[in-house]
Amino acid sequence: MKYIIEICVAIDIAILGIAYPILIDKISNIGQKYNSEYLPNVFDSEFPNNKVIRKISFFQFVLILTLLSFIFQIFSFQPIDIFKENFFVENSADILLFSLTLILTISFFYWLNLIMLYQGKASELLNYLIEKYGNQKEENQSKTYLLKSINEFTIYAIEKQDPHLQPKLLDFYSSLFYSYRENNTEEDGTLYHIDLYNVTNEIITASIDNKNKKLKALEHRASSGTWLIGENFKFNKISKSTYSWIWRNLVTSSNQKNLVTNYWPSVSQYFNYSLSGVQPEYSDQGITNQVEIDKVKKERNRFLELNFALGGLLIYQNENDTIKYILSFSQSQPPSYPLLPQTMDDIFYWFNHFSNEFKTRDEPIEYKYYFPEIDNLGISRNVSHNICLYISLLFIRQFTQQTIYVYQNFKIFHNLTNDLQDLYSYNDRLPYFKNCIEKVISDTELLNTLGYNFDSEEILRTFDELGDEIKERIDVTKLTANLSLDKIETFNDSTKRIITSSFNEYNSIENHIKFENIDESIVSSINGELIVSSKSSFTDNDIPNINFDKVYSQHIATNKIKYFLPNTFLLAKTDRYLIERKQLLEGIDRIAKNIKNKLIIAIRPSYYTKEIISNSKYKDIIFVIPSSNHHLNDAFFILDKEHLPMFEYKDLPKKEKEKFSLKQLDKNYKLYSNIIDVNLPENVTLKEEYITNDDKELKVLILISFIFLIKWRKDRKITMLSLTSPYEEKGIINDIEDLKPIKPAANKV
Repeated sequence: MKYIIEICVAIDIAILGIAYPILIDKISNIGQKYNSEYLPNVFDSEFPNNKVIRKISFFQFVLILTLLSFIFQIFSFQPIDIFKENFFVENSADILLFSLTLILTISFFYWLNLIMLYQGKASELLNYLIEKYGNQKEENQSKTYLLKSINEFTIYAIEKQDPHLQPKLLDFYSSLFYSYRENNTEEDGTLYHIDLYNVTNEIITASIDNKNKKLKALEHRASSGTWLIGENFKFNKISKSTYSWIWRNLVTSSNQKNLVTNYWPSVSQYFNYSLSGVQPEYSDQGITNQVEIDKVKKERNRFLELNFALGGLLIYQNENDTIKYILSFSQSQPPSYPLLPQTMDDIFYWFNHFSNEFKTRDEPIEYKYYFPEIDNLGISRNVSHNICLYISLLFIRQFTQQTIYVYQNFKIFHNLTNDLQDLYSYNDRLPYFKNCIEKVISDTELLNTLGYNFDSEEILRTFDELGDEIKERIDVTKLTANLSLDKIETFNDSTKRIITSSFNEYNSIENHIKFENIDESIVSSINGELIVSSKSSFTDNDIPNINFDKVYSQHIATNKIKYFLPNTFLLAKTDRYLIERKQLLEGIDRIAKNIKNKLIIAIRPSYYTKEIISNSKYKDIIFVIPSSNHHLNDAFFILDKEHLPMFEYKDLPKKEKEKFSLKQLDKNYKLYSNIIDVNLPENVTLKEEYITNDDKELKVLILISFIFLIKWRKDRKITMLSLTSPYEEKGIINDIEDLKPIKPAANKV
C-alpha cells in the first residue's frame, strides 16, 4: 500500500502541475478555430467541465478533494478504540487518496478526449453537436447554445469553403425546419426559432461576401426560401414573422441575380401547388367549404403581395437583368407565369392595392417591405411608388404577350369588379397610374434589356379606354344597385326612435282632457318631409355616410318638432309681460296668486333662473320643455292645467300612402316612412315629378311622414312672463304692478 500511495501522489502532482495548465490553455482556445462565440458555452456544460458549485467544475472539485486528502497522509490520526484493528478504518486515509486519485484520473482522461474532440476535426465535432442537439428533448439554454454553435459551423464552412460539412448540415436543417412545420399548432402559421431565421440570412450574407462556389446547396436552400416555406405540396400558412424574414433575405440577395434565380422557381412552385386554389364543394345548403376557399385565397394574395414588392425592389435597384428573368420564367409549356398578373383586372387591382394607403392601413407597405437606404418618412412613399412602377411595367408587358388560345386577349378587362369602393379607387388613381406608365415607357434602358417592342400610343390609348370603361361601370353599377335592406331597416329604426322620443319630450304638457271649444285660428300643424337624397347612402359598397340613418330624422326633430311645438305657446298666450330677472318669483306670485291647479311651462330657462325656482314653492309645478328656437330664452307660461294644448296624431290620406308605398313605423304617432329608388322603371313618374334634370348624381326619395296637430281652447288664459337679458333686447319692461293675476275661465269643458 505504501508504494500505491506514492504512485497516487505522483499522479496527482503530475496532473496538477503539468497536465492541468496545458489543458487549461487548450480550453481557452476552444471556439477560436471556428470563430465561435457559443462553442465554449457548450463545452462548459460537458462533463467533467460542468459546474457543480458556483464556478467550480466537477474536475476542479475532485482535484481539490484529492489535494485535501493529503492532510490525512501528513498527519497520522489514530482511530478510536472501537475501530482499532479494522482494516478499512486503519487504512482509510490511503483508501480515500486512492479512490479520489482514481476518480481524478478517469475524469482527466475523459476530459482529455473531450478537449481533443473540440480541438480536432470539424466534421467529427459537428456530428457530435448535431447528435447532442437531437438528444435534447426540452427547450433550454443548453439546447439554444448547441443550435447557435451549429449555425456558426455553417458560416465557418462557407467561409473556409469546406464541402465536407455541407451534407450533414443540409440533413440537419432540412429535418429541423420540417419538424417545426409538422408540429405547428399556431393558426397564424409556423414560427421557427429565431436562430433558424437568423442562419438563413447569415448563409446568404456569407455566400455573397465569400463568393461561395463549393457550398451551393446550402446557399440555394437559404436563398430560395425552401426551408422557410417548405417543399411539399400541402397547404402551409406562412406566419407574419416568416414573411418578414423572407423579405429580409430578399433585400440581402436582391443585388445578386443568381440568388434571386434560386428564389423565383422555388416560390413559383410553392404558389402553383401548395397554394393552389380550392375548388368549391356544393350541397343543398350551397358551398360547404367556403371557409377553406377564403383561407387559401387570403394566403395567395398575401404571397403575391410579397413578390410584387420584390419586383418594386428590383426596379428601385435597377436590376434589369433580374427583372427580365422573373418576367420570362416559366416551368411549363405553353408558358405560364403564376406570380405575375394574368389580366388587366389583376393589374388594376394590385396597382390600387399598393397606391391606395387606405387599403393597407392595418400595416403600411413601407413597414412591411422596407427598401435599402429608405429609412425615413420623408422618402418612405418611394417604396410604394417603385412597386407601382413595377405594376405599370406589367401593364406594358400585356402588350408584348403572345396569344396562344383564341379566347386570350391581354389588353381588356374580363371581369371588372362591381364593388363601387374599388371602382371609385381605380378611377381616383387613373392619373397617377398613367403617370407611372409614361415613366416606365421613358426608361429605354429597362425596355431594351427586356426586349419589349410596342406602340406607346396604343398603350396610352388603351389605358384611356380602360379608364372610360371603369367610369362607365361606376355609372352602370350605381344605376342597377339595389337599395340595401339592412340600411333601410337601420334607417327606419333610427327614424322611429328619434321622432317618437322627440314627441315624448312634450308628453308632460299634453292635455288628456278632450275639449270641443277649439280655437281654429291657431291650430298648428307639424308635418313630415319628402327629401331628395343621394342613392349612394342607401346601397352597399358605395360612398359611406356614417349618419345616413339619423341625419334626416334629427333635422325634423330639431327644426320642426322642437321648434314649432314650443312656439305655439307664443300664439296661444293671452297676456305677456317683461320684467327684470330678479323679479321672477315676485312676478309669478302676482300672476298665479293661488298655485292650486296651476302650471308653469319654462322654455330654455337659464341656469340662474333654474336655481331660483328650484328653491321656491313653485318647484313642483314647473315643467321645462326643450326648444331649438334660440331666441326663446327664459320664457315662462303660466296657466291652469285645463288650458294645456290637446295633441292629435292624424293619419295620412290613403292616396298619399298608396302613392309612396309608405310603411307604418309607429301606430300611436301614425309615423310612416319609405325610401324610393326613382331610377327604377316603375318609379319614372316620381322621378319626373321630384328630380330635376340638373341632378347628375343618382337620387332616392326619402319620406318621413306624419301629421301632428296642436289645438288650444278658445277660453284659455295663458300669461307669458319674459325676463330681461343683458345680451338681447326684448322690448319695454313692465312695472311689477302691471302684472295681473290669471282669471278663471268662464266655461270649462
